[in-house]
Amino acid sequence: MSKEDDFTCKENDLGVEKSIALPVIIVLLLVSLPAIFYSAEMEAVLKAIVNPLNKALGSSFLWLVTIFVFLLVYYAISKYGDIKFGDPDEKPEFPLGSWAAMIFTSGVAGACMFWAIVEPSWYLVTPPMNAEPESLEAYQWSLSFLLLNWGPTAWSSYFICALPICYMFHIRKQPLLRVSAASEIVIGEHKDKLLGKALDCCFILGLMFCTTMTMCLSLPTVEATVCKVTGLEPSLALQGKILLTTIAISAVSVYFGLKKGIKRVSDFNVLIAFGLLIYVFLCGPTSVIFDTFTNAVGRTANNFLMCILWTDPFTDGTVPQDWTMFYAMNWLGYGPFMGLFIARISRGRTVREIVGCGLFFAVLGGYCMHGVLGSYTLYLSRSGLLDVTGILVNQGGAALMAEVFGTLPFSTVVFIVYAMVSTIFLATSINSSCYIMAATATKRIGVNDDPNKYYLVLWALLQGLLAFGSLTMGGLEVAKMLGKLAGIFICIPVVLLAYAWIKMLKGDKLKDITDCR
Repeated sequence: MSKEDDFTCKENDLGVEKSIALPVIIVLLLVSLPAIFYSAEMEAVLKAIVNPLNKALGSSFLWLVTIFVFLLVYYAISKYGDIKFGDPDEKPEFPLGSWAAMIFTSGVAGACMFWAIVEPSWYLVTPPMNAEPESLEAYQWSLSFLLLNWGPTAWSSYFICALPICYMFHIRKQPLLRVSAASEIVIGEHKDKLLGKALDCCFILGLMFCTTMTMCLSLPTVEATVCKVTGLEPSLALQGKILLTTIAISAVSVYFGLKKGIKRVSDFNVLIAFGLLIYVFLCGPTSVIFDTFTNAVGRTANNFLMCILWTDPFTDGTVPQDWTMFYAMNWLGYGPFMGLFIARISRGRTVREIVGCGLFFAVLGGYCMHGVLGSYTLYLSRSGLLDVTGILVNQGGAALMAEVFGTLPFSTVVFIVYAMVSTIFLATSINSSCYIMAATATKRIGVNDDPNKYYLVLWALLQGLLAFGSLTMGGLEVAKMLGKLAGIFICIPVVLLAYAWIKMLKGDKLKDITDCR
């Protein structure tokens, strides 16, 4: 009996894989509880760990995400693009629109709208390419770097991880939705031993740190809009209530599974989010927004390699470390998670569809969001209608978001819609990550199975505990450190997955792929 036959003959077991779940839970408690009760000390520990590693390894992360982009283009246009994950005549499990919506909402979460306003504003304060603060050159580069950081390199880690996992799960029929299982061709029998367990534990921890970073960014912005509408004062207690609401939405969504929960929430939220963008586009200076976005796309495309690999080695500037390197590490931190999630929802699609359509719709969605909100924020600043940099420096990013939305007609309605969109975006990201964490820590899960519902809710609660601990430390710097820490945890699993895909293609040479089905 072949290994593939052996995989399919064994019954699935949706019980908890304790050798993965228990170490992760212990580490989470060791991080979350000190963060709640000893916030300053825990923040100092994080800085001591993350900052030296970021300085030493940051450039290598830039190379990784750039190489992944070119590899994906090659896989899509080559003969490997015809590989289908599923039976030859099988149709995709999800419609294209819903499939793209789940990838987009899970991949960007609520932080996407936050960065669309805050990031280009920071580039006016500390500009890229050694420009003078708030100069014309700073305005020229600000939106371009935003699009750079949320363009193809942002999604390259996701799809490079998705391909080998799709292959093992849908073609090899291996009932283990894990990084270690997809890396079997590289690590061999060690996938079921200490090395494999360590890879899966690092993956879950990295994912939780990434999701926590997103929550630390999204929750204060929702709080700011709630305070604008209700007149309440900002407080940790209010953020805690918003967090509980988000976790409750996530728990209910994951309880109902992919098709009844995550899919419907994703479809609904994409419609609302783009409705909000259309409103801003039409109510703002439409032609200026479109011209600013067009200009930024041209600069980004023309200077792609120069900008993504810019490390500023001859000055004391920290823009690459604070932004492009941070993003590269953060995207890598989300890579295996999104790879596992994309693999789970991509049965019936080819490599070319996953890479081509996936990248197109993901980048398009991000560019629309950042193009509209980022361009509008720069317009407010350049025209003197809003002291964007002053609010950002003195009051923070959450306050800036509230002030930007406050310039629109019917701002109270805008605040309510934004709070709803951001909360659902965040909830979608949380429930998707909890789904994958639960699947990773499940003993044997089939192609059409969902993890145990109560176990899914448990992971949502654990994610909420870690987020609350991080909120007590607070601040943009802490959130960015969590994103960098996630990349450090995940970089080795991502490289293993990318190498595993190359070995899979080399080993099967296409002609054996149908035999594996």
